[in-house]
Amino acid sequence: MAILTVPVHLRWGDMDVFEHINNVAYVGYLEDARVSLLANAGFAPELDGIRQFVVRHEIDYLKPLTFRAEPMQMQVWIESIGNSSYVIGYCLLDEEAEYMRAKTTMVCMKMESGLPGRIPSQLKQTYEKLMRD
Repeated sequence: MAILTVPVHLRWGDMDVFEHINNVAYVGYLEDARVSLLANAGFAPELDGIRQFVVRHEIDYLKPLTFRAEPMQMQVWIESIGNSSYVIGYCLLDEEAEYMRAKTTMVCMKMESGLPGRIPSQLKQTYEKLMRD
């Protein structure tokens, strides 16, 4: 399972005064897709005293998006894996266009010290299966 595709339902309240989806709403879409990806991978909130935290979002807005009733498609995958962090990649699209590309950097932290810790081998093996081909 390299790429997971999840539906993204736009909300009327996600639009701004310019009648397109506001940039703030996209972070919520990323969160929903990230949770789906990690849940499908068997995510454990804490493993070996390590928890995972978002430390960075990068978003490229490629095309304005307006409200629609039918869901969009969000592709999500693991883009890269380091020793204590990994990057999740995203693409929001429909059958006609790509509207957004994004990345989220996650860091594994040792809860007792609050310092970055190595990704537990069990998680690393799981996440390697989610990497984009």
